[in-house]
Amino acid sequence: MLRDFNLEWAEARRIIWAQDFQTWALTAPSAGATDTGGAVGAGAGAPVMSEVSTFGFTAVPMTDADTVTTPIDIYDVDITKQIRFRVLWTQTAATATDAATFIVLYTPVQLTDNVAAVVDPAGTTLIDPATALSTAITALDLSSGVAYKPQATSFGVINRNTLADTTSFMLVSVELDAVTTFSADEVLFLGLEMRYTPRRTAGPRRNILGGRRFNVLRPLGVQLATGQEGL
Repeated sequence: MLRDFNLEWAEARRIIWAQDFQTWALTAPSAGATDTGGAVGAGAGAPVMSEVSTFGFTAVPMTDADTVTTPIDIYDVDITKQIRFRVLWTQTAATATDAATFIVLYTPVQLTDNVAAVVDPAGTTLIDPATALSTAITALDLSSGVAYKPQATSFGVINRNTLADTTSFMLVSVELDAVTTFSADEVLFLGLEMRYTPRRTAGPRRNILGGRRFNVLRPLGVQLATGQEGL
């Protein structure tokens, strides 16, 4: 019988693209109109999506202190292993000395099951994501110096056994916390990448290692990363 503990899972990857973040709201339409309301950012600084150059797809131009937020489902995540995050971004500038610092915060959410007037469990009140990663994303990710070249930060980590098994989903925010010489809106948020060990079977989760990590520069290859999660 196949169980999680006797399968050597590859580390799973999920990318929550900027367009999938649930941080956009609609302004009220003008009097007598039904469709003239515009999209606004609901996060700090109210950043909104914009076309990337003339390429036909969008990203989120950000100024320092801007944030975007979204819920993330973690039903298939093995919480006894690390969960890793990194920010995908690009820039309109071409100055190699520019750098950007991103902060990822999260809040675990527990649902309330109110059946037959019995509240069980008590559940979680929705709030702004407020918990720092166990290991933060490295500050001042240096620009490539090439306009519109996509980049990735280092990985931040939620440690194994940090989330409770009552967690239904997480609220996650990404903040452009600081820059060196970037001007307003020169940093473009592309998305948030999450890596984790999958939970696929109903048996005990006794993987000796976390999901096997591949070389991040060869995502479709089979070359392993130099570092793997231990016990």
